Amino acid sequence: MLQRSYTNRIAYLGRRKIKNMLLLFGSTCALVAGILIYTKSRKNWPLVFHEILYEIKYNVLGSKGLIIDRLEARYNKTDMPRKTGKIAIVTGGSRGIGATVVKMLLQCDMEVIIACRAPAAGEKAIREIRKSGVNDGIAKVYELDNADLNSVRRFADCIKRDYSRIDVLVNNAGIMFTPYAETKDGFEQQWAINYLSHFLLTSLLLPLLKNGGSPSECARVVNVSSCAHLVGIINFENINYKEQFITSAAYAQSKLAQVMFTKSLQQLFTEKQLHIKTYAVHPGIVNTDLFNDTLLSKYFKWLLPLIFKTPTEGATPIVYAAVSKSVEERGGIYISNCKESPVNPLVSDASILDRLFELSLKQVRLNDFFQEL
Repeated sequence: MLQRSYTNRIAYLGRRKIKNMLLLFGSTCALVAGILIYTKSRKNWPLVFHEILYEIKYNVLGSKGLIIDRLEARYNKTDMPRKTGKIAIVTGGSRGIGATVVKMLLQCDMEVIIACRAPAAGEKAIREIRKSGVNDGIAKVYELDNADLNSVRRFADCIKRDYSRIDVLVNNAGIMFTPYAETKDGFEQQWAINYLSHFLLTSLLLPLLKNGGSPSECARVVNVSSCAHLVGIINFENINYKEQFITSAAYAQSKLAQVMFTKSLQQLFTEKQLHIKTYAVHPGIVNTDLFNDTLLSKYFKWLLPLIFKTPTEGATPIVYAAVSKSVEERGGIYISNCKESPVNPLVSDASILDRLFELSLKQVRLNDFFQEL
């Protein structure tokens, strides 16, 4: 008994030491970021101050996320049922976490459609997956540029021409912490790519998702979000953050919108008695090229493989939401490390959810989200 108590004490001290080290690292990153923002930026001081505050929030949140990922690693696993004949779409499936999601869904013997901006990159991803020894399933590539709403419409038209149903839609394509730029539709690029394009795509593919669902097995929509949504707000008065752009705030806003969309959509599907389930998923803090534009990658690139999740570890909760039997009855939830997790309190505000949904309809020029049905 004394030996066990001593062992538990050592383990506790070890975890506490790791936690303190990560928090110190996060605080150091925030300090460095603040100094760099102040010395290199031409922005006015109030904006710089708010940007520094966001850097502090992000680094504290990131440090906490790294700790949680390690402490909850034992939960981050999924069953991989055979899904022969089932069809999935993965946006942004040619690289990073998306490519690993494609690989894992192929291991379930699904037909997987890689929706990506550069078809050649999608074909390359398929070759690499096949070279790794995964021979199950069928993989195809379709062109989709999430920065262009007309491309989203063309993609949906092609899918509806070639398929009569879709069983799983993984809205994965995304960018992070990019400089200010607007898409050809006039939207800040993180808002457009991460959220708005997927809002439109889901609406356009509803007839196929409806056909994919049944009383015995629902179709699924998986929105790949982030723990960054926890520090986000929906800036209705300045959705583009054009006047006072803070890239981390714009990113958090897009990820919060995904979580809100997930909840709103599930409520609507339930009201309309559609056999479709929705999930928002935080893949974890994963070592992918999404971090290329960050200060962390620029100054601490060597550290990323040591403390971040691998793409496989990040893809696991996404695949869990896409195919696991254990979440079949629980739609509209936010998943982290393959278990339901708390969300930003704003997600519980029905007025904000309704306002966001109406704004999104207006931005993608839809009169009715269900107009395709």
